[in-house]
Amino acid sequence: MITLYIESIGLLAPGLIGWPAARAILNGNADYVWQDVPPTAPAILAPAERRRCIALARLTLNAAHEAMQSAPAKAHQQLACVFSSSDGDSQTIIQIMDGLTQDEPAVSPTRFANSVHNATAGYWSMAMGMKLGSTCLSAFDESFAAGLLEAAAQTTDEQVDVLYTASDARMLEPFSELRPIEIDCATSLLLTWQRSGASLARLEIDLVQARPATALPACLPAPFAGCPAARALPLLAALAAGGDSTVDFDYLGQTLSARVFPC
Repeated sequence: MITLYIESIGLLAPGLIGWPAARAILNGNADYVWQDVPPTAPAILAPAERRRCIALARLTLNAAHEAMQSAPAKAHQQLACVFSSSDGDSQTIIQIMDGLTQDEPAVSPTRFANSVHNATAGYWSMAMGMKLGSTCLSAFDESFAAGLLEAAAQTTDEQVDVLYTASDARMLEPFSELRPIEIDCATSLLLTWQRSGASLARLEIDLVQARPATALPACLPAPFAGCPAARALPLLAALAAGGDSTVDFDYLGQTLSARVFPC
């Protein structure tokens, strides 16, 4: 079992624009109302990088930046980072494939750089001046659970604070026919290995025998069910509720179980 603490949260999804507003919806104190995710890149990026920034990176950096704003005492350079995404940025891949089908195939260096799975980590490092390493991973529909386990292991084994951000952008045609992700969603958790005055909750994470995963909050519309990054929302709903609870995630034929205890 791994024990760690959550210090702050960032969230960006349709109708869940920022953690304070989302918390009121997830704990039942406000009604859910659909609202599109703003497409703008965060101001932490330099102007040139904002122009080049891909959709997935804009989504991810906005959620991560919110988590960091909620914890101003943390030195950015002392954070390790873990990023998870099930499929990366489909828009960039489509642009590259279109370029390769032309009579004179060509791929711009910027699009090629944006196509790699760790492109978002690069934008974040440039924006924040990060000094420690970043881990970028994918585990298809179970990417959030895989990233949470990786971030928790780094937090406790290396005794460092870790910013974990999971994100998926909606799939565009023709990929959407095979991978129908209909929404943008990103959530970011600042994780620490020891409790502080800013800690929101304690997590106890363990791999257990397979059992049904915790369902998404009932207030959310159907498109959330098809977005792998939205699998974080049962955990965020437990944090919003404020009591002791257990949240289960599917993970490689087993269950990743997270027990939540408010601080």
